[in-house]
Amino acid sequence: MISFLKSTFRKPQPSQTANEAPRALLDAEVMNQIGHLELLSRTVVDGLLAGKHRSSTRGGCCEFAEHRQYAPGDEIRQIDWQVYARNDRYFIRQFEEETNLHGILALDTSGSMRFGLSTPAKLDYAKQLAACLGRLLLKQRDAVGAAILNDQNPYFVPPRQHAAHLQALLSALQAAEASNAGDLGLQIRGCLPRFKRRGLFILCSDCFTNLDELSGALRVVRSRGHDVVVLQILAPEEVHFEFRHWSSFRSLESSGQTMHLDPAAIRSAYLKRFESFLADLEERVVGLGGDYLRMTTDQNLADVLGWFLRMRMARNKRRS
Repeated sequence: MISFLKSTFRKPQPSQTANEAPRALLDAEVMNQIGHLELLSRTVVDGLLAGKHRSSTRGGCCEFAEHRQYAPGDEIRQIDWQVYARNDRYFIRQFEEETNLHGILALDTSGSMRFGLSTPAKLDYAKQLAACLGRLLLKQRDAVGAAILNDQNPYFVPPRQHAAHLQALLSALQAAEASNAGDLGLQIRGCLPRFKRRGLFILCSDCFTNLDELSGALRVVRSRGHDVVVLQILAPEEVHFEFRHWSSFRSLESSGQTMHLDPAAIRSAYLKRFESFLADLEERVVGLGGDYLRMTTDQNLADVLGWFLRMRMARNKRRS
């Protein structure tokens, strides 16, 4: 099944013109509030380009790493003369270079992402979220790509660094449409062969799936050296369940099952199970070393995204 997903990634047909996509997805208010912030990787990434992230390649600039003994052919300018004065032996200073990040924005397009009652659909909110993060990463001179997670029409945008790549990224996000159902964990595993370098994996999803399968897929992503961020997007009705009258609830996944229920009779049990689900998801993501943020579609995207980026920057500074 993984090979099938890999072989069927194809470009979706945009529903809007190329110039309409940026206007629809990039919010000026959001970019004004997060434009001065950074989204850095907490893990060592691969590469040699000049950027903001620590590289696994040892070089001759940036942050000091360690000494090694001088060998014929090494540049004399890299000799640490203070060490020589103490030990009468030549040692070379090695440094950790900084590099460009490869970021992947993974967009869940399962049927449940269509839901939106008093607010925009979760998928529309997720598209705008991914677009703003993509613009931020490109502003940092990082390479960014996108994975549209969809059983019927999966699509992968390879990471690129140049500014013109923003248009391709936005067009792919704009054209993404929700399918009836999907195995989120399997879809993530299907993307892995396309991740050529270690970097940042950002999942935008409501995470309504089997948590064992999802956490297993994220653990594989993490084990390959990627920094994992899960941004869970929910509708306020899903969180608070404030329905007052007998209602019909229809599944947005493949089954299409409809149930007629009295919300007051099941509210307590629903909220208990839902809170348990959220706590379990957060524990799994944090447990594998990832970052987790829960947001609802009635929240101001600029505020919640700005808060998350500032908190992440503060944690990175404390660790360093």
